[in-house]
Amino acid sequence: MRATTTCIPCYLKQALSAALEVTDAPETQRRVLNEVAKLLPGLPLENTPAENSTYVLWRAQEVLNCHDPFAAKKHHYNELALSMYPDLKALVQGSATPLQTAVKVAAAGNIIDLGIMDKGDVDLNAILDEVLTQGLAVDETELLEEKLGTASQVLYLVDNAGEIVFDRVLIEELQTRGLTVVVAVKGAAILNDATMEDALAVGMDRMCRVLSNGSSMIGTDLKTCSSEFLQEFRSADLITSKGQANFETLNETSAPIFFVLKAKCPEVGRELGGAMGDVVAMFNRTTGE
Repeated sequence: MRATTTCIPCYLKQALSAALEVTDAPETQRRVLNEVAKLLPGLPLENTPAENSTYVLWRAQEVLNCHDPFAAKKHHYNELALSMYPDLKALVQGSATPLQTAVKVAAAGNIIDLGIMDKGDVDLNAILDEVLTQGLAVDETELLEEKLGTASQVLYLVDNAGEIVFDRVLIEELQTRGLTVVVAVKGAAILNDATMEDALAVGMDRMCRVLSNGSSMIGTDLKTCSSEFLQEFRSADLITSKGQANFETLNETSAPIFFVLKAKCPEVGRELGGAMGDVVAMFNRTTGE
């Protein structure tokens, strides 16, 4: 997916979000925005939105002299999500269609966006109930079920800290079907994306192999990922991809990817063939299948 001019205000918003996590000083926040603004003319629209966002956030981190502005928030939401895990697991265990329910739970995690919302700001049960009862704008879980029948290894690309606990429910459901699941996290801190530290904090390493993708770019930027990750990416029978940034960076590849995300901006909504706010679970359209 290519960037558009409508992405530019979002770059500034992300930089400001990083600054707000680190300092209450308006002069420092303004300096971050001023420095980031100098980058904007040089950010190609041919890049993905996620790639351009990465350059903006790197500059913000430099100005703030902080390599992980969202560290405290990630820790908080990992703990919060873990407290929700028993109820999430019970939803799947009590379902007549556990795979579909697990996919919807994972999708609900992306809707809630634990990186920016506090538990007091969202009725978790209401959101889960909405997804479970109203369904998804695009739901290709039946096709997923079919493809899993001939698969043996799944690569699971997680998105944010906190949200990865919701992913655990889907990963565990995949494992009940005899599938080997490898989870990929970011190679270094960027925004509130999950890193190895977050995976260990929520116990992901105790249930499957966890692999760093070797990159600190937002999304999954294949040209900057490690050879170890690329080997897993190319050999996986199926790739499950969580979140908007992974969609932005991978939707033009021919890999067998099952995307689970909420469209959080109009451009991504259009790219998905729908609208902003749509929640989808769908296969990559560029596979030719």
